[in-house]
Amino acid sequence: MLLGINPKVDFAFKFAFGREATRPILASAIDSVLQPAPGHHVEDLDLLNPFNPKEALDDKLSILDVKARDQSGRQFNVEMQMVAFRYYEKRILYYWAKLHQQQFHVGQNYLELKPTISISFLDQVLFPHVPDYHLCFRLLEKRQQFPLTNDLEFHILELPKFNKQAEELANSLDIWLYFFRHAEKMDWEALPKAFQDYPPVLRALEELKMLAQTDLERERYEARQKALTDYQTGMIVARMEGQEEGRAEGRAEGRAEGRAEGRVEGRAEGRVEGRAEAQIEMIHLCERLLNRPQTPPEKLASMSLEELNRFADELQAQVLQER
Repeated sequence: MLLGINPKVDFAFKFAFGREATRPILASAIDSVLQPAPGHHVEDLDLLNPFNPKEALDDKLSILDVKARDQSGRQFNVEMQMVAFRYYEKRILYYWAKLHQQQFHVGQNYLELKPTISISFLDQVLFPHVPDYHLCFRLLEKRQQFPLTNDLEFHILELPKFNKQAEELANSLDIWLYFFRHAEKMDWEALPKAFQDYPPVLRALEELKMLAQTDLERERYEARQKALTDYQTGMIVARMEGQEEGRAEGRAEGRAEGRAEGRVEGRAEGRVEGRAEAQIEMIHLCERLLNRPQTPPEKLASMSLEELNRFADELQAQVLQER
């Protein structure tokens, strides 16, 4: 029996990780990302924004993240993103700053501020120029590479880069990333051995199974999934229209600079790298909408801009045809 619920849909993610009853699951996932030294494990969590199923109905494109605080006072902002918006790096910095400053109250001193850690699971590749799927960012001195503070940390996990097979899973992070990538199509009667030996992921599967079998929650999940798919398709349509507009202006005006993304084709050659990254992003988005395996980032990075443009155009046309 297949699960049929995609944990990468943020409604399902927050259902499985953002409820009072599922705090141990969240603690396990956070620990797997941090890989802490002995004595620094997440033992317990307080949820700062417990799951509210109406979130997905009140605003279908709101951010269903999970905010929590552990026993030492560290704060975590954990989110699943099927589409990392442009300038995503600026957005996660903004939400990190909001969460960090909320812990400071009148009468406190700065020594009482605890670390705030951002963890983002992305269903697309944000940094195609590096093969690593787990990237950790901190504030470091430019030449000596020592941190300004240990209170700021960003973890970005790019799921499409994680291609290990079930028999290759070597640690808890491997198990969670495999779960996010494959849980929807897993057979309950043939789970990987690594899952059978790791209770937290079995508990997460049980939560998703409960979601699938509860009519109201299943309806909310499907509504959220549809809203995200419609939004992604709308991005493709807008992008294609922008590209056509940009080509027309390019023929008429040569170097005209437009505001639409598609108009970058008429700009200076210095923008070629940015266009290539944008096309790789669009290719992966289309492949997700078409339920196809994502082309490895390193393969796309080796293609010329002309090849990327042609591949992206073909996929966009197929998405629109299916819609």
